[in-house]
Amino acid sequence: NLMILFGVGDHGGGPSIDMINRIEHLKSVFIYPTIEYGTATKYINWLKKQDLSKLPVWHDELYLEYHRGTYTSHGKTKKYNRELENLLTETEKFSVISTNFANKYAQSDLKGAWEEVMFNQFHDILPGSGIRENYIDAEAKYRKAEEIGNFTLAKALGSIDKNINTSELKDGTPVTVYNPLNWVRTDIVKLNMPEGDEKDYSIFETSGKEIPSQMVKIDRYHNQIIFIASDVPSIGYKTYILKKGKSSLTNSSLSATDTKMENQYFAVSIDTSTGWVKNITDKRNGKELFKEAGNKLQLLEDKPKNWDAWNIGLTGVEYPSNFRKAEVIETGPVRTIVRLYRDYLKPGVIKDYPTPNFPSSFFTQDVILYNGLDRIDFQTKVDWWEEHTMLKVAFPFSFSDTLATYEIPYGSIKRSTQRNTDWQKARFEVAAEKWADITSGDYGVSLLNNSKYGYDTKDNVMRLSLLRSPKWPDPTQDMGKHTIDYALYPHKGDWKSANTVQQGWNYNEPLIAVINSVHSGSLPLSNSFVKLDEDNLVLTTVKKAEDSNAWIIQWYDAEGRGTEATLTLPAVPKKVLQSNFIEVDGKAIQFNDKVVKVKTKKNSVVTIKVYY
Repeated sequence: NLMILFGVGDHGGGPSIDMINRIEHLKSVFIYPTIEYGTATKYINWLKKQDLSKLPVWHDELYLEYHRGTYTSHGKTKKYNRELENLLTETEKFSVISTNFANKYAQSDLKGAWEEVMFNQFHDILPGSGIRENYIDAEAKYRKAEEIGNFTLAKALGSIDKNINTSELKDGTPVTVYNPLNWVRTDIVKLNMPEGDEKDYSIFETSGKEIPSQMVKIDRYHNQIIFIASDVPSIGYKTYILKKGKSSLTNSSLSATDTKMENQYFAVSIDTSTGWVKNITDKRNGKELFKEAGNKLQLLEDKPKNWDAWNIGLTGVEYPSNFRKAEVIETGPVRTIVRLYRDYLKPGVIKDYPTPNFPSSFFTQDVILYNGLDRIDFQTKVDWWEEHTMLKVAFPFSFSDTLATYEIPYGSIKRSTQRNTDWQKARFEVAAEKWADITSGDYGVSLLNNSKYGYDTKDNVMRLSLLRSPKWPDPTQDMGKHTIDYALYPHKGDWKSANTVQQGWNYNEPLIAVINSVHSGSLPLSNSFVKLDEDNLVLTTVKKAEDSNAWIIQWYDAEGRGTEATLTLPAVPKKVLQSNFIEVDGKAIQFNDKVVKVKTKKNSVVTIKVYY
């Protein structure tokens, strides 16, 4: 039997006359199942009476072969979505913490911001398969949510700052570095200086020890000081000191020419005849990462048979781009950057006089090494004006495996790197969240991304999809300028032992730096508000409940192993309850002072409700 349930269809509305006519036609086809009209209640009641024990079980993802292009289409929308999800969850965390310091939780504003972001998650907006007008409206909604998030986060952090006791820091200006994630971090900090401030500054620990720092010019009127913050506590902060005057420190571990870059972990060689990264050597063990040139931009003919924005139609044609030059644009004690310039005009295209060979698209690729960070960052900027062309970046590793691992929401999945069976051939483009990893034996590399979702891995070559250029239903899709960030994280052991999950989160949620002032307060110079001890657990949410003053705290197991979570709260609660995604009160959970222990099943999500 097949029951037809009428509801809201794929593009809104109820059943049409055409739909009813089709159903009536199918009822007359002798090989088709028996059809009857019904309601959800009638269907569920029928289902309860059936023996479902012998139904086949599908032990894999529900892969959609028809919508592969939606992982990449309308990249700016996807970037807004990723960044605003991060911003608003960070804002919730520090906003609810700041209520302990007399700050009012901006529940109405945050709800409004989330509604703007979530409205744009409707199809066909977030998949990139809508008409042009969608994206004009969507950007306005994103900007509104961004304004609310930035203001509310700054207000929350400001209220915490006022309670940090900086009274002993007489020489210089205190800087608070906040960590929104639930593990201790050593990572890059980017502190924006006041508009028009052209002075040199340096960074010191509160002990008085200077640490490497570097002044970076952002634009005509804005400068930034960057430094590596060490051991910033979980969902907490650490204080540094900003002093006037140029840094006196140098760093011999960083070096760069237009053909070679190096830090204490990696040596990167660049082929100045092609503009590709010739190789990367992991100095810790002598591993060569690439079998042939990597960070290679591939311009691929992309002509789907139908449904342009939804589907990928790679023809096998790859177009060449033109490499122009390489140059060192930054070198200092914190980071070094080599920039590679290239452009593109589709072969055979001749433009109007007087510029018949003027390129249609332009690319810069920054290769970035940091002092003390064991990953290689890339920033690719694209001025994109193509039609039916897909842009991918390829990394042909020196090793391979039959499986690669990809992050998915609240977990990960292994997929084949082979193209032998029809199933494998069909999955030539797959979706992932913040990373994908390929490991062979005791060594591997994770490809991290910020706001890209389309990957493919065949044998030893892993690629990340950067841009597409379909012409329907939006003929202007992704035309213009893009900044695309991704990174390689080479590691010993598999992705679990190498903490790839944490690396992906770090890459997407940077440390936050705020200029403080000298004053007394009840908080120490370094502090953690919330701790979740086990390294396989990711704490995604700390927020005020929607219908009460309770705190909602949520985490998940990222590695597929059960554990007992040890959660340390900022204060002793009145009661702690089990809860769920819709924040229902469940069974009571025992706690000891500020510590709550909760058994966490493998691959599970845990939500608790904390009352004060």
